Amino acid sequence: MSTPGTTHAPIRFGVVGLGFGRCHAKVLSTLPGARLVAVADLDPEAQGIDLEPWAARLGARGHRDALRMIEEEDLDAVVIAVPPAARRRIVEAAGERGLAVFLEKPFAVDEAHAEEMTALFDRFPDMPVMMDFCLRHLPAVRRLRELLDGPLGEGLVVNADLVLPRDDSPGWVWDTAQGNGIVNENTCHLLDTLCCLLGEPVSVQAAGGSFLGSPLEDGVAVTLRFASGAAAVLTGGALGAQALRTPATLSVYTRHGQARLSGRDHMFNDLEWATADSADAEHEGWPLPGRGEISAAALAHFVASLHAGTAPAPGRDAGVLAVRIAMAVRTALKSGATVDI
Repeated sequence: MSTPGTTHAPIRFGVVGLGFGRCHAKVLSTLPGARLVAVADLDPEAQGIDLEPWAARLGARGHRDALRMIEEEDLDAVVIAVPPAARRRIVEAAGERGLAVFLEKPFAVDEAHAEEMTALFDRFPDMPVMMDFCLRHLPAVRRLRELLDGPLGEGLVVNADLVLPRDDSPGWVWDTAQGNGIVNENTCHLLDTLCCLLGEPVSVQAAGGSFLGSPLEDGVAVTLRFASGAAAVLTGGALGAQALRTPATLSVYTRHGQARLSGRDHMFNDLEWATADSADAEHEGWPLPGRGEISAAALAHFVASLHAGTAPAPGRDAGVLAVRIAMAVRTALKSGATVDI
């Protein structure tokens, strides 16, 4: 197996889990600098996939055993897109083969599981690991990050909204031993984006609960305080309507002005901003990717990092932090108190 970063040969990928992982596979099959070699799913029929012809259309081989795929195929990296509780043996196999890992969120089921997974990854200190917190890699968010480091100055107060449609999540998301709730499994995208923009969070307050009879909280209003003194208010959960296609908004008031991100299908693609002394607002927009291409920019960053021999971002620490915040939200919901992170 060639070593990523030492040649210009494509990074050879395997993808494990063809629920949402099918989207990663399709992106990788055409992504410059990457080559999709193989895919694996224990029960592809449950995903509506006829495995061998489906994989062949992408130029890959299909497997029903992820461990066998990792053992038999000549890979540089693996995308792990199965629920958190099913990842341990896959991570071990990848680490023993010296593969890089692109890991779907959430990083873990809860804080105890996050500690276990951290100890597992620590066994492979040279393994490049990237969390698929794909929103921070969208062009609109990257541009906002540049503006906060430039003319707008640091973010002070943020209002953000990302709420999934009701009945849009598979059952494992609501299982405390699997996804452990929609905040941990999906609102974590917004939690990571806020940390990317505002820095280290220090405490959380929350209100909400299970409004539609979900096993865990399905709607939350959260206030986050950051070490910088910045504050963010966000709404998350799964109370939305399919017809509105998951609108996403984020307004930030900064040291020298303000900005607003907006979009739909979980993604931001429109940015308006102005400094306090601007005569007119600036408007910047980007094409909205298809829903199945939401991770394309993140995967492109991962591939570029492997070619360059640099650490991809965000790494596993960002995954651990998102789990800690999600669990702090639940604690705050139950206690009504401010919870330190």
